[in-house]
Amino acid sequence: MFYRTLHKSKHKSFTKYEKRWSEASKGSKALMAAEMKRLKKWCQIVRAICHISKLKLRRKQAHTKEIQVNGGSTADKVEFRKGPFEQEVKVPDVFAQGEMVDIGGATKGKGFSGVITRWGCT
Repeated sequence: MFYRTLHKSKHKSFTKYEKRWSEASKGSKALMAAEMKRLKKWCQIVRAICHISKLKLRRKQAHTKEIQVNGGSTADKVEFRKGPFEQEVKVPDVFAQGEMVDIGGATKGKGFSGVITRWGCT
């Protein structure tokens, strides 16, 4: 799934990727092992797409977050992520009380804006 320009690839990468992994989950584990070996060799940043199920927001879409795994070598990161794959992970298992956490995105911080700015009226 390494595409330099995804927009030129006719968006077929994910359909082929899903089909390949569904076939691998039915039978051969060699394909999964080869993919993990490739990740350990070539990747520098390891991220996991996680589903957050405990949010009580009125939203019909799934609450997903892309979380970057830090610390250790790339092989350690891949093994750490592969361990609890498709299992529930509790927050206290990952973070300690009072631990500092970096965030990748936040609001722009508009401050105290008036009604014209808030509602987009003219």
